[in-house]
Amino acid sequence: MKRKVVSVMCAVVMVASLIVGCGSSGGKEETKESGDGAKAEVSLEGDIYKIIPEGDLVVGFSTGSSGTSWRDQMIDDFTIVAEEYKEAGRIKDYKIVNNTTNGDATEQANIIRDFTSDPEVNIIIVDANDSTALNEAIADAQKAGKLVVIADTGCDAPGALNVVLDHTAWMTKNVEFVAEALGGKGDLIYINGLDGNPADNARQEGVDAVLKENPDMKILQKTSGGWDQTKAKEACAQILSTTQDVDGVLTQDGMAYGCLQAFQDAGMLPKVMIGDPGLSFFTEWKKLMDEGADFQACAQPNPPGVAATALRLAVNMAEGKELDESKLDGNTYSYIVGSFYTEENFDEAWEILQKESGDYQLDEWLTEEEALELFK
Repeated sequence: MKRKVVSVMCAVVMVASLIVGCGSSGGKEETKESGDGAKAEVSLEGDIYKIIPEGDLVVGFSTGSSGTSWRDQMIDDFTIVAEEYKEAGRIKDYKIVNNTTNGDATEQANIIRDFTSDPEVNIIIVDANDSTALNEAIADAQKAGKLVVIADTGCDAPGALNVVLDHTAWMTKNVEFVAEALGGKGDLIYINGLDGNPADNARQEGVDAVLKENPDMKILQKTSGGWDQTKAKEACAQILSTTQDVDGVLTQDGMAYGCLQAFQDAGMLPKVMIGDPGLSFFTEWKKLMDEGADFQACAQPNPPGVAATALRLAVNMAEGKELDESKLDGNTYSYIVGSFYTEENFDEAWEILQKESGDYQLDEWLTEEEALELFK
């Protein structure tokens, strides 16, 4: 896995909404012609549709949201690989478009439609804000000869490759740590991500599964922190203004440090919490360990580099390579994260993080060689 990330400045295009008609998918192999006369080999059949554009490759990336440290790092990672491919002549260009309203599926569908009508773009990568609401826009893109790959959050769109983290398994492992630390009994608060987002929904399944096995663990309050450190701190502080007997904290990407700050501002500490695999949280975690505080945490990376992995697979698919179905689950490639940090192996992550700055998160994405192992 590629782990080192450098900061990259990338241009982000903001777009206005444009509603375009849609239709159904399905059909035999044929040649499609886009508005600029470019053609693509298209077969709208099977788990993953075969769409091989002719001519120069131009990638459109719909990020779904932006402005959080995790999303910004995801865009940086994507840009690193896009520039690598551009320098090598494998793609001509790439376009990154953020939502003006984070998490809005209707706006994202319109962004996809804009990419579909763009005569230059022939690969579309989407970090989906909804598992079903984008299906018609994606189907229109595929029928127009555009290769669509979903990154980070799964989508039910037929024929589109999903490159995702197993969010349910990811959250389950974290909550199991909290349950074990509390002996299966305690009062929790939960600062979740974006309500309705596919990743957030999948993680809720992990929370529910562990709580079912530990009926003496209760969530006192749950509220959204929007995967934003500042919002998470405010949400946690609001909860602590009325609820002070908290044993554990469940949270997600980039929000743990904000939650920990809220506790410290209130003169409290939870006994255990799900942490962030980032420099800010690890710095404070180390201070608490050095002080001998009654505090435990865990941290499991949710690599922002998943979009860079999706880009590698998309470009190889567009070049005509065929995925090895034995390494997929239908139309899904599940990105497995092996790293899980506790006090016992804290130093392994700390050695990496000390070389970084700001809100850097532990990261990884497939190298070109690793990506090629997924093809026949």
